[in-house]
Amino acid sequence: MKNTWITGLAFFRYLTLQKVTNYLLLRSSFHLSQILGKPIMWGKPTTLSIEPTTSCNLRCPECPSGLRSFSRPTGMLQEQLFEKVIDQSAPHLSWLHLYFQGEPFLNPRFLEMVKYADSRGIFTSTSTNAHYLQAKKVEGILQSGLKQLTVSMDGITQEVYESYRIGGNLEKVQNGLKLLISERKKAGRNFPRIVLQFLVTGQNEHQLPVLKSWAQAIKVDELQLKTTQIYGFENGSDLIPSDLGYSRYVPTGTGKWKLKKHPENKCWKMWEGAVVTWDGKVVPCCFDKDASHVMGELKSQPLALIWNSLAYLNFRKQLLTDRTQIEICRNCTE
Repeated sequence: MKNTWITGLAFFRYLTLQKVTNYLLLRSSFHLSQILGKPIMWGKPTTLSIEPTTSCNLRCPECPSGLRSFSRPTGMLQEQLFEKVIDQSAPHLSWLHLYFQGEPFLNPRFLEMVKYADSRGIFTSTSTNAHYLQAKKVEGILQSGLKQLTVSMDGITQEVYESYRIGGNLEKVQNGLKLLISERKKAGRNFPRIVLQFLVTGQNEHQLPVLKSWAQAIKVDELQLKTTQIYGFENGSDLIPSDLGYSRYVPTGTGKWKLKKHPENKCWKMWEGAVVTWDGKVVPCCFDKDASHVMGELKSQPLALIWNSLAYLNFRKQLLTDRTQIEICRNCTE
């Protein structure tokens, strides 16, 4: 598997003095906020996650898109709104992750959005379940400027794969992945860098040795073994792996489960960047899947105003005071 230095080099090529200065201001204000116990913000977002759509072709059991269980409106990101956000952010934005919920390739204008962000000097990435990597789409990906593609594949046999990725076709995923890697090589390109992501669960952990061999054989750039977020983890779940090294949760000894890592009263993500829903709502992070903490709306407010708003100030203040009082932080490993 390729070293990450290639991605690092590409990322640094997108940096400017303004972006580096902005990052240093964010870091400084984050650390000073911890020392003083009150929120200080000197920079602007260096990263953003923007949601292309809430639609998804699969029905994964721990995902609001899969369960069709959103309490917020669902829909498709429109290019006009997307370009508005990018135009406001380009001078200080270092990394754009075009993903939040849903399957991004279901948005028919997705690759055009990638191209636009790339043309504005922003490093782009996305996450996909890889059911749409046919020849024409692969060609579009290679021409879009996309720098990193994370592919979710949580099983190495159809039976195990579809136990979590309900409605999924493993053969289609694997063939699409192989096609992308092959066409990238033919084109003499290094990008997009391909990260194969595997959510380790109690149902698939026995497949890790075979998975590692397969990933090495097809030459993905990185294999990422990820812990699974589980709703209602307190009562246990079949999804919790027996190897607790791959679990976010540990038993309490009383028949219940708890987070392995106790949340501290800090969170760099609240200073680093934000998440934008398909309809322009700004929420603090990817754990706010139902957009219960809306900091502002980009259809009517500029990002800079939202970033320094009273709502954001109070949210960061609560983080520094007692993070356990924020519902979305109670299942977070940050």
